[in-house]
Amino acid sequence: MGKLLLAILIGLVGAGIVHIAVILSIPGQADNDAWSRLSRLGPAFSTVRIGFAEPEGDRHAGSPAGFVFVDPAFIDVACRFSVEEGPVRLFSDDKTRFWTASIYARNGDNLYSISERVALEGRLDLLVGTAEQLDLARIEGSSSTIPTVPVAVTGEEGYLTVRALVAAESERPFVDRFARSVICRPATAEEAGTPAS
Repeated sequence: MGKLLLAILIGLVGAGIVHIAVILSIPGQADNDAWSRLSRLGPAFSTVRIGFAEPEGDRHAGSPAGFVFVDPAFIDVACRFSVEEGPVRLFSDDKTRFWTASIYARNGDNLYSISERVALEGRLDLLVGTAEQLDLARIEGSSSTIPTVPVAVTGEEGYLTVRALVAAESERPFVDRFARSVICRPATAEEAGTPAS
């Protein structure tokens, strides 16, 4: 009976130590989420490259800001945004053979995903905002001939990731041009359906 009690006591002490270690590691992990890593790459509304650092042309030099699971067959870009002041337009004037885009809440929840196969005319063009902002943009906004996909979000902050496939090395410059053309900016007054101030 004494050996059983000793085993239980050792198990409880071990579990307590693990529990305390996990609790103490939480603040360090909270500072290393995707939002925080993206903020180290650039300010809000700037499109940043996620991927292998290529300072001297070495594609396998490592990934900046802690993004370690980046597939070298893709060129990835991202931008952080806020819809607090109004909707945000995320778009590219260029096209490429295959791309996917996802919008995430600040906490990392995936809110919306799209690819060139279901996008209007194969273009990346999203207007992101709250339901009220998008209703105003739809009713009062621009009658542009370029089709924009409205995406309603509930929080004020989020981020977009775009992944473009490099099917062959000869296509890399063209895919890179598409990735560099991704724009992340607040919607204009006309796009948002609000009077210019």
